[in-house]
Amino acid sequence: MKQGMRPRELRLLWEVSRTGSVTAAAERIAMTQPAASALLRELEERLGFALFDREKRRLTFTAKGRALLPEIANALAALDSVSRLTESLRADAPQRVVIGSVAPAAATILPGGVRQLRESLPAALVSVRTAMSLEIESMVAEGRVDFGIVTREAGSSGPGCLRLCALPLYCVVDAAHPFAGREAVEAGDIARENYVSLGRQFTVGGATARLLEDTGAVHAPSVEVMHYSTACAFVRDGGCVAVLDALCTLYAPQLGLVAKPIRNAPHLSLDLLWSPHSSLAAHAQSFADGLIAALGGSQLAPFFHVHPRRGGR
Repeated sequence: MKQGMRPRELRLLWEVSRTGSVTAAAERIAMTQPAASALLRELEERLGFALFDREKRRLTFTAKGRALLPEIANALAALDSVSRLTESLRADAPQRVVIGSVAPAAATILPGGVRQLRESLPAALVSVRTAMSLEIESMVAEGRVDFGIVTREAGSSGPGCLRLCALPLYCVVDAAHPFAGREAVEAGDIARENYVSLGRQFTVGGATARLLEDTGAVHAPSVEVMHYSTACAFVRDGGCVAVLDALCTLYAPQLGLVAKPIRNAPHLSLDLLWSPHSSLAAHAQSFADGLIAALGGSQLAPFFHVHPRRGGR
């Protein structure tokens, strides 16, 4: 009798779908590449149909393989939920809260939010995972994290989502740079400078590219990076400016850098996400209050367009 899919096989298939590579997927679940390839071949034999097309050393899902992915995501979310529930049911086990966050929020306002969250969950163990916004949205949907803090082009509302604030784009410069003396910076002037930008795959990087292209310029950063702190390091070293969102600029003054608003720049949205079905959903507002309080206490609070806290708290 043919057996169903085992948890390790589910996780391997899911990671292959996310990474596009058996090698990368194997690393994510602590397997060797040969062992992962053998497991996939064995799984196909057991299921009785091909999961992948193998052409010129490239691996792509067949139609039947792709059809399994939504159910695999649901199965993994259920497994993670059961695992967390069994941990919390142990009499001697403290509750665990897993938070996914974009790096700028994790390095600036997240500690304040967690401090507020601990008022209602004083014994909780908090685990923080930093990732890109799209990956965090997937983590929330799949139940791999309890809360997600993301930056998006346009905020949305509804079950499982609270908009914390709007984040305009800023130009980060050295204190000696001519832009430092301006009230605000024009996008066209940035395009004529050597500038550092996050990659287009990031929300801020994509917004930066469109902002500069709308001026008629070609988006051509002198340096493209994957982290806001790296962008600030290049600015501090001299000879360039960086475009980041207002949240990222909380970090810049620690390096002696200056953040200037960009005229007519788009506003991104900083959102808190969670599953409405999560046992921790009741604590979402308290967590949001702590994050908003951390934003309101910053030196850039007037430019964050912080959403009011509910209930007058």
